[in-house]
Amino acid sequence: MKFKNKKIKENNNITIFVPIRKGSKRIKNKNIKPLPGLKFGITELKINQLNKLRLKYKKIFRKKLEIIISTDCTKIQNFVKNINWIKVIKRDRSLSTDDSLSKLIKYVPKICLNKYILWTHVTSPKFDGKDYIDFIKQFWKIRKKFPYSKSAFSADLSQKFVVNHKGKWVSHNYIKKKWPRTQDLKPLFIVNSASFISLRSVYIREKDRLCKKPIPIVSRRNSGFDIDTLEDFKEFKNENRFR
Repeated sequence: MKFKNKKIKENNNITIFVPIRKGSKRIKNKNIKPLPGLKFGITELKINQLNKLRLKYKKIFRKKLEIIISTDCTKIQNFVKNINWIKVIKRDRSLSTDDSLSKLIKYVPKICLNKYILWTHVTSPKFDGKDYIDFIKQFWKIRKKFPYSKSAFSADLSQKFVVNHKGKWVSHNYIKKKWPRTQDLKPLFIVNSASFISLRSVYIREKDRLCKKPIPIVSRRNSGFDIDTLEDFKEFKNENRFR
């Protein structure tokens, strides 16, 4: 695919990037599978959450967010096209396969022209407007204190006993002390994929959505819940949390 050269916006604004694929091998039509009161399921829910985010963001920071949805799903394109605060971009088939993530990452800075890119997913349905605001605020604090910090990701904090696939302890020095108190264990930060934020330049230079040493930002408990399997979808549906 060819792209025209575009003038880059020189500012501190953020583009929210939401990739939504049509297909899903584990759950048929996962991203638009209906939920009570939500015809387009988790996609509609995420749009509602992003609407709350953009209104709150404008009130707090006196700036507008750019929100881009990239999808190969015609139903989603038709659903979103009349929402004037969302820019929907039809995704090429070559960027919609199971192994196209690297290609998509290289493509993103060609359509997201603000200084910062926040990548999020509809499959993180518990990460709501307030969670995004808290995440962005924490990132600004980090950038102010450590200007070299170019990226951050939402994370779940773990201070538990952990063994790797070879049976080696990774949570602590087992030889030095077999069973320390859990609060004395070094914290491990688990990527929950609810949010990634980086300078746009990171995408271009690193060919990745995070720099080499990103900063973890701990999410609200359970807010990083990810819908990956049918069991995950049923669990979320049974909680009746759709607004």
